[in-house]
Amino acid sequence: MQKNYKVVEILPKQGLEPRQFLRYCFGIAELSPPELLEEETDSQYRKKCITVLCAVLGVQRPTVRKWGSDLNFDGIPNYCKISLAYIHAAEIIPNQLKSILTGEYNAPEVNAQTFLEKILLKGLTEQQILQTVSHANFRATCVKTLTQVLHIGTKSVQDWGQDMSFHKMPKIHKHTLGYALAAISKSSKAWDKQAA
Repeated sequence: MQKNYKVVEILPKQGLEPRQFLRYCFGIAELSPPELLEEETDSQYRKKCITVLCAVLGVQRPTVRKWGSDLNFDGIPNYCKISLAYIHAAEIIPNQLKSILTGEYNAPEVNAQTFLEKILLKGLTEQQILQTVSHANFRATCVKTLTQVLHIGTKSVQDWGQDMSFHKMPKIHKHTLGYALAAISKSSKAWDKQAA
């Protein structure tokens, strides 16, 4: 179990600020300050930024607008910044930018049980799986894994349910788990070999 659990260590530890994330999305992160100013003051830029954030995080426009009236979106929750870091690490954008802007993009969604099975149980024999899940600390390990990946409090995760499915987990976190798996598979070729 420990070797699989380590795969979580390759995920970004810090969230990505929305403004920086959006600069990467639109391919303008490397521009000089005057060029950035020109791009970011374009009349359609903020609208496109809101479209991108809605699509990748699976939230509504009014939610994103509440996060701020400028391009910093200062009110964005930290767990959303973590999602942005995972999306960036998985290199989902700019490849998907066109489908996002045309409304054809579907954010990946992975439930807690699927995620935990991939992280904690993949590659184990049936007997090892049985030993692992029947271990007294298994639930605590599941909770710890989710809090570490989602960057949210233990109490929140515990409130999502008593079994490995954590069936009350909000949809926004299912997107984060989807991006986490994408980031893990992108940055860890060893993970692919291990899974084979």
